[in-house]
Amino acid sequence: MRDLAFMALFLFMLINAARCLHTSTMLWAWIALCAPQQYMYGIAGALPLNKIAVIATVISVFIDQTKRKPYIDWHILLVGLFVLQGVISYSVGLSGSDRTYYLLDKMLKIYLLCCVMTMANRGRLQIHSMVIIICLGMGIHGALEGLKYIDSGGGHVVVAPPSIGDNNYLAMATLMVMPLLVYMFRYSESRLIRLSFAGALLACFAGVVATASRGGLVGMGVFGVFLFLHSRRKMATLLVIVVLAAGLAYYAPGRWLERMDTIGVADEDGSFMNRVSSWKLNTIMALDRPLVGGGYSALEDWTISDIYRQKFHRLDSLVTSPEPTAPLAAHSIYFETLGDLGFPGLFLFLAVLFTGFRNVHHILRYTRQDESLIWARDLAVLFRLSLIVFMVCGALLSAAYFELIYIMLTQISVLRHHLEETVVVAKPLPGYVLAAPDAVGGIPVGSELGRYR
Repeated sequence: MRDLAFMALFLFMLINAARCLHTSTMLWAWIALCAPQQYMYGIAGALPLNKIAVIATVISVFIDQTKRKPYIDWHILLVGLFVLQGVISYSVGLSGSDRTYYLLDKMLKIYLLCCVMTMANRGRLQIHSMVIIICLGMGIHGALEGLKYIDSGGGHVVVAPPSIGDNNYLAMATLMVMPLLVYMFRYSESRLIRLSFAGALLACFAGVVATASRGGLVGMGVFGVFLFLHSRRKMATLLVIVVLAAGLAYYAPGRWLERMDTIGVADEDGSFMNRVSSWKLNTIMALDRPLVGGGYSALEDWTISDIYRQKFHRLDSLVTSPEPTAPLAAHSIYFETLGDLGFPGLFLFLAVLFTGFRNVHHILRYTRQDESLIWARDLAVLFRLSLIVFMVCGALLSAAYFELIYIMLTQISVLRHHLEETVVVAKPLPGYVLAAPDAVGGIPVGSELGRYR
């Protein structure tokens, strides 16, 4: 029954997506983030939904007459160069595993989605709707696990969806979405919708706790400190943080507290030391092949891993760790790009992240003197929090090719471009109507609710 209901809904979405580029882009992003087939048990679970969404998007590019011309900025250019570096590394890579080709294909699709988004998501309505899609697509995983965790009184054991990875990845992805849930709570007009997003935010918080991820705990700390420092209602924000922290300390099960206690003894923790060993191997790989690296996930190949384990002790003078006995994932977005794509790959990856912060800086500058654009200012600040969470939590995860970060970075680019067209150039887009100065997104401009610096 679930499959039939989903198939009927998906068919309806598909028909509309083929006629409207923005709709098809939202469908593609939602399928990529949610991967709904993993929640199905019949025919819907076997369908290549992502490929179908891509085909619908390509069709809509030719059919939709309202689409805009794509633009190229530093973000789009650097992501393109990063993908090109991946193609070069793949062509001369050391491993021929299916995983290597899967990551190449994934990055090519991500770049295509980023380019299409520049054509479709150019106004406030489109930006707002894409934020909703990100919340619904990725936030549903953490929220569902959080609700199960609450319902079981802390007894639920989280098993992350296959599309995300393990519990550490689920914690990071959920934390990245939580700032956007804050934005949706602040700027939704309907009280019922605002309460729904507030409930989703609390469920996602419980979901992060349920993962028992130590990186997730660090990410929650970053999330709380950032919100406190940037909120204009610091006492209210601090009160909420204290209540949540106290509730967590009181109600969290003993096994969760015991696992969090191991953060202080990282050098004695086997899981962390395995990460250090992986970082060493990826560094050795990059030193051997500085311009191209080993190719996507080369060190997860048994044959390549065996070769480089023989060189493992080359860096013992810098750091010592146990020699691995099996292939290891990179366990760091930074060492992952370094080992996979060489030093140029790491540089391009860092440059892509830097453009996100640069675009946020420009958005804040454009909106500083215009109270009617407070929604754009708040959205940019909360997007910046998502980037910081990714960079902190991703330091211990192989998440450099995670769709969500590229979708978010592209949305920041789109938001900046929208402001440059409507504010800096003072040339309104066709069909664009600026909200009344006394009510932006249902919230009075003079209100302190939801305001961030």
